[in-house]
Amino acid sequence: MQAQERPAHGEVQADAHRIQQNGENMFEVEASAFVRASPQQAWRVLTDYERLPLFVPDLDSSKLISRTRDEAIIEQRSRAGFVFFTLPVHMTLRIVEQPVSRIDVTQTSGDLKHYVAHWVLEPAAQDGMNGTLIHFSSTLEPNFFLPPLLGTAAVRSNVRKMVEAVSTEIERGAH
Repeated sequence: MQAQERPAHGEVQADAHRIQQNGENMFEVEASAFVRASPQQAWRVLTDYERLPLFVPDLDSSKLISRTRDEAIIEQRSRAGFVFFTLPVHMTLRIVEQPVSRIDVTQTSGDLKHYVAHWVLEPAAQDGMNGTLIHFSSTLEPNFFLPPLLGTAAVRSNVRKMVEAVSTEIERGAH
């Protein structure tokens, strides 16, 4: 995402574009939002993996397989696509947590050719309100064809909806 000013409260800035990485065409996605909640409150929502399907669009299930102090293995089932076309997506994810500041997600097996994501939480103030700036970034490549222009728009729209849903849930729990 280009260097931009911080998103206004309630606004999600999102961008997606195609990149070449290791000889593969992938989507690179970035999104950010400001929430009126502490990083600890945001952390609790983001790391309650089994509750995510209650508010994240198109996420059908999220099951904790194992957990150590700062690492979790999660199995997720979701739906991906655009317009009238959707496909089921199954992924097993390795999540490495750096408490209250960063969550790194890597697909270890599943239906995408490539999936890596990062959530970063930063304490922030905006318009006299204390809160948290949430950054989400990802590189991904589905196993199915997405037309370049429509695919990029669909990926951008999906990440915006996901970060909006997460932000809404974080704020709901903070008040």
